[in-house]
Amino acid sequence: MEDISQGNYNTQVPVVSNDEFGLIAAKTNEMIKGLKEGDFCQISFGRFVTPEISDRILKGQVPVEGEVINVTIMLCDLRGYTTFVERRDPREVVSFLNEYFSAMEQAVKQYGGIVLQLIGDEIEAVFGAPIELSDHPEKAVMAALEMRERLKDLNRKRVSMKKDPVAHGIGIHTGKVLAGSIGSEDRMVYSMVGDTVNTASRLESLNKTHGTDILISQKTKELVRGKNFNFSSLGKTALRGKSEEIEIFKVL
Repeated sequence: MEDISQGNYNTQVPVVSNDEFGLIAAKTNEMIKGLKEGDFCQISFGRFVTPEISDRILKGQVPVEGEVINVTIMLCDLRGYTTFVERRDPREVVSFLNEYFSAMEQAVKQYGGIVLQLIGDEIEAVFGAPIELSDHPEKAVMAALEMRERLKDLNRKRVSMKKDPVAHGIGIHTGKVLAGSIGSEDRMVYSMVGDTVNTASRLESLNKTHGTDILISQKTKELVRGKNFNFSSLGKTALRGKSEEIEIFKVL
């Protein structure tokens, strides 16, 4: 039991009889198996998944070993973050980031997405994995619009407290990724790898150039055509690391 309390879930209790002691040993092994699966889910997905998704993962309904799938990736980044940090008390920065990330994560979850990671002031989210969504491009755009509204709410609160408003940029792209639990032996996280992630990141950065807050690729726009969204083409542009130009759109 001491090994189990320290997180060593590879321990097994020998079942050497068919009496009540054997039953206790068998039930203990079942408990250890459940703890091990729960620990894997927590390490791989953290607190970013809903209870429904966690339940499907633990039931083996979500492959996490590695697969190529079609998803929509969202990258979101605060504008002027470095200056923001330098000019403020660390406690204020931490308090704001916690409030901001909570609001944005709620918007992502509201439309079936999952926050994969938070790095500094950046949010990486996916729609369509690990739980399949047939309309993941639409859900990603809806989440981005909700994030816009939630940021407005945060800024109204900041202005009422005599604090400067903040801005962010969001990039969205749809395509294939390699999805799975990736990392070292001691730290495995559910991640997305591939050109789709890189393209979403490039789009996010282009918000600075165009003075926009949400940019999507032509691929994503084509998949949400006919939906109740308003877009404006910014023409074709060359993305760093890509040989061909792609048309990009701002979300109105």
